[in-house]
Amino acid sequence: MIPPTPRRESARLSRSLPRLALVGVIAAMAVQSRAHIVPPESLHPVVESYRRINFMLNLNPVAWEEVAPDAEIVMAGLAEIDPTEAEEYRADARTIFARASAEPLSPSKRKDAARELMEICTISVAQTLIGRLNEAGSSLGQYKDSAAALDEARQLWAGFEHEVKATDRPAFIELGRAWLRLGGALGTPGVLGEGGVAPEERTYQTAASKIQAYVALSFGKGFKAPAYGRLAPLPARSATFNVSARVPPQLPPGSNIHTQLPRPRQILGIGDRGVDEGETILIALGDMVFDSPYVFGEPARSLGMSCNTCHNKSITNPTLFISGLSRVEGGVDVSNSFFAPHANNGVFDPLDTPDLRGIRFTAPYGRNGRFASLREFSRNVIVNEFNGPEPDPLLMDGLIAYMNEFEFLANPALDANGELTEKASPAAVRGEIIFQTNFEGMAGRSCATCHDPSANFVDHRRHDIGTVAGAGSDSQDRALDTPTLLGIKYTAPYFHDGRAATLDEVSGWFNDRFSLGLARDELKDLTAYVETVGDGVEAYEDTMYTLEAELEEFRFFLSAYEYLKRVGNNRLISTTLQTISVEIEAHKWDVQDERQMPVLDRLSELMLEAYQANEAGDVDAVDEKVAEYRRLYTENAENLI
Repeated sequence: MIPPTPRRESARLSRSLPRLALVGVIAAMAVQSRAHIVPPESLHPVVESYRRINFMLNLNPVAWEEVAPDAEIVMAGLAEIDPTEAEEYRADARTIFARASAEPLSPSKRKDAARELMEICTISVAQTLIGRLNEAGSSLGQYKDSAAALDEARQLWAGFEHEVKATDRPAFIELGRAWLRLGGALGTPGVLGEGGVAPEERTYQTAASKIQAYVALSFGKGFKAPAYGRLAPLPARSATFNVSARVPPQLPPGSNIHTQLPRPRQILGIGDRGVDEGETILIALGDMVFDSPYVFGEPARSLGMSCNTCHNKSITNPTLFISGLSRVEGGVDVSNSFFAPHANNGVFDPLDTPDLRGIRFTAPYGRNGRFASLREFSRNVIVNEFNGPEPDPLLMDGLIAYMNEFEFLANPALDANGELTEKASPAAVRGEIIFQTNFEGMAGRSCATCHDPSANFVDHRRHDIGTVAGAGSDSQDRALDTPTLLGIKYTAPYFHDGRAATLDEVSGWFNDRFSLGLARDELKDLTAYVETVGDGVEAYEDTMYTLEAELEEFRFFLSAYEYLKRVGNNRLISTTLQTISVEIEAHKWDVQDERQMPVLDRLSELMLEAYQANEAGDVDAVDEKVAEYRRLYTENAENLI
């Protein structure tokens, strides 16, 4: 039997649930200290589960225990329409899950099982949609009931809409018209029994039949998932299906790759030195690279992901989450088959996003310290984690120059040797003593042995502390790089896989793991010390409005143009122009005076036009567009806030 879902309470799929969920999201955003820029997408529960299933079934390995609860929700939707049919699909799904969990599947058997389950779930959603349209039609004249059933059918259509729009444009347009006719055909109830409009049964049946016929043909009984490539609900049996069309990549519901607000305060060394980034061409170029999705390959590029997505302003993004690739917020499996199939390691092993502040002081790199140089590590992220092309050497020069400017937060409670000052609390002072105490359970070593206060709280070594299982009984791959404790107060969750939500949990884990024998008050003191070490001045910006700072940053990006032109690097010129255009589009909604929106639109257009001219080899046109952009920005900068 498909196990019940602990993640969602779904005894019955209430038609009002999507609206209630959205209200809850908005209410939560109002009280969050770090709200999302864009609220999470609100979908019908069946559609949410179905789209998540499709995403996870394409992964290697498939997390069958994660797929099962979503499959139950899909079947529960059909059970409201046809309980007998739903139970048959449940039985088929039960067989697939039993086969998948009995033993590790070979690649071909895993793909077969994933395909079979995807087909079952697709047919279930299609039949549920068709059933809701029938329900709406049979209740015409009872406006409330028919409108509710039609609304639910329209929401269920979202399970297929993305793929139909991409691969069957003629049908997508025609079906869109049919959905509009359905809404008008319901009639209106009027007010207090007056002014009502009777439903148009013939119009409804004609439009509903068109949609039902398409859904039944494309996704109903007999549906077959693609034999090659990604599993997706492609309407291959439609007469107007475009076999060569590309479906844009899409993250599963529940995912969040938006950076948080208020955003972390980034500290660059050049700023502390009073240097304008616009005069440091290599650093400005690296700043652009860090924010550019065009450095990565597909699908990250189309999704608009960049280094900054995970390492927001060089720090971490604690809200980062991708369903099927994350265990907890703040981390993701970077060796998966979605972003870079060629580098997939076949294991579900999400990693907590590391803080990049002071990264020039914290070698080696990678959670297991497998990279000696920051350049080698960064290239691996681009090529083997996010499927990017081999990076241009100048691109890498700029990226490393920029990252080497990342500074730690200033911390008045620490002196130059990493020792506490008079600013520290009595609890932190007591905790410092514990931190430096040698424990028998740790082979006569102390916390400070690895987290050396005089060396930015690292020792540049790798240690097995017991958080990694290892590939085998004799495996030597359990050791992890020692992370710095500077700034750690702001980088939850903790450990390489984010298993600890708080620093208090970390202290307790070490106490239990190594039998330190610390009492509860001593653990509190130890945590107080680590929190003090990991604290800093003004960790977050004091405004929710970031447009002014972003536009200034785009000025820095463009400052590299003349140099790139002089050395003939047209590829990086195109990357720069594209990045500025797409970044303006992403940030223009932050403008406080909407009358300035045309200026922002024009700035974005100019960079896009400059990119197109550069691709066409029209150097004079690029110069003209860049000059116009700079003039327009200078004239309006003080109003673009």
